[in-house]
Amino acid sequence: MQDSKLSSLISRLKSDKAYSSYTAISNALDRLKPVNLPIMKVAILRNFTIEPVIPVIRGEIVLEGFYPEIYVGDFDNIMQNVIEPQSGLYHFQPDLIIIAQWFESVSAKLALSYITLSPEEIAEEVERIIMDFKNIIAEIRKSSTVPILINNFPLITNNTLGILDTQNDISQMGTLLDINSKLKELAKNSSDVYIVDYFKLIYKLGSFHSVEERYWHMSRAPISRHGIVPLGQEYGKFFRALKGRTRKCLVLDCDETLWGGIIGEAGLDGIKLGVDYPGSCYQAFQREIINLYHKGVILALCSKNNEEDVIEVLNNHPGMLLREEHFATWQINWSDKVSNIIKIAETLNIGLDSLVFVDDSEFECNQVRERLPQVEVIHLPKEPSSYKSMLSVRGLFDTLVYTNEDRLRNKTYKDNIQRKQIYETSGTLEEYLTKLNMEVEIGTPNTIQLPRVSQLTQKTNQFNLTTFRYTEAEIASLANSSESDVFYIKLHDKVSDLGIIGVAILKYHVGIAVEIDSFLLSCRALGRSIENILLSHLFEIARGKGYRSIIGRYIPTKKNAQVKDFYEKHNFKLKIQNNGEYIWEADLQKVETCTPAYIKVTRID
Repeated sequence: MQDSKLSSLISRLKSDKAYSSYTAISNALDRLKPVNLPIMKVAILRNFTIEPVIPVIRGEIVLEGFYPEIYVGDFDNIMQNVIEPQSGLYHFQPDLIIIAQWFESVSAKLALSYITLSPEEIAEEVERIIMDFKNIIAEIRKSSTVPILINNFPLITNNTLGILDTQNDISQMGTLLDINSKLKELAKNSSDVYIVDYFKLIYKLGSFHSVEERYWHMSRAPISRHGIVPLGQEYGKFFRALKGRTRKCLVLDCDETLWGGIIGEAGLDGIKLGVDYPGSCYQAFQREIINLYHKGVILALCSKNNEEDVIEVLNNHPGMLLREEHFATWQINWSDKVSNIIKIAETLNIGLDSLVFVDDSEFECNQVRERLPQVEVIHLPKEPSSYKSMLSVRGLFDTLVYTNEDRLRNKTYKDNIQRKQIYETSGTLEEYLTKLNMEVEIGTPNTIQLPRVSQLTQKTNQFNLTTFRYTEAEIASLANSSESDVFYIKLHDKVSDLGIIGVAILKYHVGIAVEIDSFLLSCRALGRSIENILLSHLFEIARGKGYRSIIGRYIPTKKNAQVKDFYEKHNFKLKIQNNGEYIWEADLQKVETCTPAYIKVTRID
């Protein structure tokens, strides 16, 4: 009953992002307290009243499959919270810390009395603000390594210099922009510190629409009812990226989505697509999709149409920006879209929860929501000029790193077509694998490789024995510690270079055994025996350090059932089964893993 009630509220929230939907699910969480959701703990340190945003924050966390626990620090007492090792903040043991500050409380001088300040006083105040942030981060890092989110500052609408501000060498607006720029540099040079862009958010919403001066003076609550949901959703983008919930594939309808009109009725010359309204709106939408393509988002089509009609538009319409080569796969037929979406996921070998489906039809959107709740659905509004913003409002494809593997992802899926052709001309699986001329490289990650290694721990779900998620800073710490080692494995074959496709982490326990903390492979590398090579490398490392046994864990999730028997297949013996976790152990003097002859292995010391 509890699960069905919560599921109903989640379904409502997915289709209706109104504040009432967020408060309904937030209130229900207090009553239902579902035990089947992993907990995500978020601490908020603030100098303004952020409580109205908390239901949205909680709702965004639930949408990603976690139960939210929120700690809110004392009002305008951030430094005291972070300095005291025994404070409520550290007792709470958060997974994430938010530093939320409003500019008027950070610096009343710069916000309200700017005209009275000399250039030297302005510079001193800017330096003080940045130093305060540095000190906050430094104090947190003494006790915690969790990610930190810091908001920058929106422009002050009633600046004290008026129209003179834009003529002044040291303008109030320019000073605030300088502070934001320095905050960005501070985050860039700090471990796992990220900027939440209040500046851009308030700019998009409009200050008069999203900031409420009356509530600021009454209760230090500056965010208006129009700004509460967008601000909570902005935080949600970071929750999603940090927890590896970023979507991988954009599945698009065609008619009234990529162009105006019905191609089967209007014909190539009759659809609305070009430089004039409304065709220009569809081109703007396509440009945004192409930007996602270059970020590594996989594109697919799912349309009730004659395939030849759609292909003709892709290849021959002069206003079409998206072309056939942009799409990894498509299902263009008259079958139901639910079945076609399942086929797209199977073709790409990714989970349904990696997909975002976009359609103008309310009926089709509701069908997918009801029958495939794992798929994120975007129902386009009637006005096509609004299409472009629909792709970014929740940041479903946002990531915190952008790697070379992301850049090449769409090429990789096209390369798989070539590999499939090689497979179809091979008599056996071993003959196919031999024809690929595979080469792998195993080593410890350098600074350039750390983002990709971290990304794999956060995004890999299927071939992942423990699903431990690690930030870039945490990977660096593990790699530099004498108590652990981090290894990557890269793959190259005759078709292309697939880059880093696997990660393993060893932890050393003095006098006991070495433990495989993490062992994972990208789905792009499955079925090639790459895992045998990586596991063999771990055996060699453990033996070289004098260990006689090695321990491996399997922690089941909804997605990693395929690796349930991994350790058993490699001659580990089940040692403990407790609370759904399986602990396996192998004698390093007896266990062996064969490296296939058709793979060349290079080890980088």
